[in-house]
Amino acid sequence: MGFRNSVQTSLKAALLGAGLAAMSAAAAHAQPRVDTPPDWPCVQVFVPTLSAATIWAGPPVDDYLKAWPENREIASLATRAVSRAVPDDEANAAVDRFAEGIQGDRNETLTLLFAGVFDEANRTRSRAVDAIRKFDRAQKGMLANMTKTVGELDKARAAEPRDEARIRELGEQLAWQRRIIEERHRSLGALCEQPVIVERRVGQLARTIANHME
Repeated sequence: MGFRNSVQTSLKAALLGAGLAAMSAAAAHAQPRVDTPPDWPCVQVFVPTLSAATIWAGPPVDDYLKAWPENREIASLATRAVSRAVPDDEANAAVDRFAEGIQGDRNETLTLLFAGVFDEANRTRSRAVDAIRKFDRAQKGMLANMTKTVGELDKARAAEPRDEARIRELGEQLAWQRRIIEERHRSLGALCEQPVIVERRVGQLARTIANHME
């Protein structure tokens, strides 16, 4: 009974989702909200895409979203600034250097840069959201298989005569399934934090860019 109770506890814990990630509440609630899909396991509010208007106080960027990839310097900077491989301070410093060297219409160029940063960030964040939902679907599939194994083990233990080899096999299979699910569950908090990290980065970059506007 102790083993079965442990299994049930693992199942419940995995289904509850992660409570580990700290929420960026202001940013999340500022974005357009939609119904939470059944495959969203995070404590963070489900926000499929970001809205530029809630991050950027400058000119509207709709007309710039198609134009920024055509500017090689801005395209390179936007991609690098959003990359999770680049630390926050380096990303902001790169924007500062670019802004200091602008010639011509400063506000036009900086708005184009923000459009690139925002567009790249939205794509990066969307990939992170998709990865979380894919993870959850896979986790639930594993939980279903684990539940099936629990049922098979119960039947094997109740059968007469008892097949000890089969019971041992199912017990080992169940222990392996539980270990994999628990290991994956421990990684969910960090996975759920990825969209928040992107939100923070684009917010920081938006402020840095705005500081250089006239």
